[in-house]
Amino acid sequence: MTGLRTAPVETRRLFRAMNTDVLVIVAGDPPRATTAIDLVESLFRSHEAALSRFLATSELNALNHAAGMAFVASPLLLAVVEAALDAAEATDGLFDPTVLPALAAAGYDRSFEQIDPATIAKGPPPRTATWREVVVDRVARTIALPSGCALDLGGIAKGWTVDRAAERLASFRDFAVDAGGDLFAGGRRADGSPWTVGVADPGVPERDLLTLAVRDEAVATSSVARRRWKGGHHLIDPRDGRPSRSEVVQATVIADTVARAETLAKAALLAGERDGLRRIARARADGVLVGRGGHLATTDGIARRTA
Repeated sequence: MTGLRTAPVETRRLFRAMNTDVLVIVAGDPPRATTAIDLVESLFRSHEAALSRFLATSELNALNHAAGMAFVASPLLLAVVEAALDAAEATDGLFDPTVLPALAAAGYDRSFEQIDPATIAKGPPPRTATWREVVVDRVARTIALPSGCALDLGGIAKGWTVDRAAERLASFRDFAVDAGGDLFAGGRRADGSPWTVGVADPGVPERDLLTLAVRDEAVATSSVARRRWKGGHHLIDPRDGRPSRSEVVQATVIADTVARAETLAKAALLAGERDGLRRIARARADGVLVGRGGHLATTDGIARRTA
C-alpha cells in the first residue's frame, strides 16, 4: 500500500543582526530545520561581533586602531578582508573597503538609527591611503593597514555571511536567507513555487517595479534611497570621497554569491547606467538599474527572470 505524501513544511525565523532584519526559511523536517536555523543565527551573531565597525569590541575595530602596524587576525577577519580586496580589484576600485574616513565625514559615523537627522555632511577628508596599500600575509596571518587607513566591511561582510549560511543549509535544498534584501534562495518554496524577489520602487518602497524569480542564486541591492540624512547618504564614491551623484539611485544584481552580487550592485550604481550594465553583463550576472524618476534599465537576462 502506498502512503500519502505530505508537502514539506517551511520553518521560518526573523531576527535582528548586522544592523538589519534577517529572515531564514527552511523547507524540511521541522526539528532538523530549527536546529539548522539556530546555527545560522549563531553564525550571524559571531560574524557581527567580529566584523561590525559599530561595536567597540569588534576585531575589525581593533584592526582599524592598529593601522600602521601588522595585526594578527582571526581566520574570519582574514577571509573577509581578502574578499573585500578581491572585490575592489574586480570592480576597479569602485567597491572600496577603505572609504570609512569618507563615510564618517559624510555623517555616517555611527549606527544609522543613531544618526541625528540634522547631521550636515562635512565634506570628504583627504585620502591618505587606498585599498591597494592594504597588505594581507596569509602565512603570518596578519593584516597591515597603512597609517590613517580604516576599513568598513559592512555590505560585503553581510553578503559573505549569507553565503556561509547558505552553505550550512545546502543539505535542505529548499531554503532562503534574506538579510535586509541581500539574499540567497536555494531550490524552491515548499509548495513547489519559485522564490520571488521584488525590486522596490526607491521613491515608493511599498511598490514593486518588478518581481524576479530566482533559484539557487543570490540577489543584492544597493540604493541611495535608504540610509539618507541631511546633507548626504551612505554610498561613497571612492573616486572623490563624496556621496554618489550617479544618475542611478538603485541597483539590484543577481549573481552566484551574495558577496559578489553586493559588490557588483554597488559598483554598477556608482558607475552609472551605461557602464553599470556593461560591468554586470561582463561579470556574467544580471541586473536592474533604477534611475532618477523611476527609469528602468536592465541586462538582457532579466526578461526571462520576471515572475
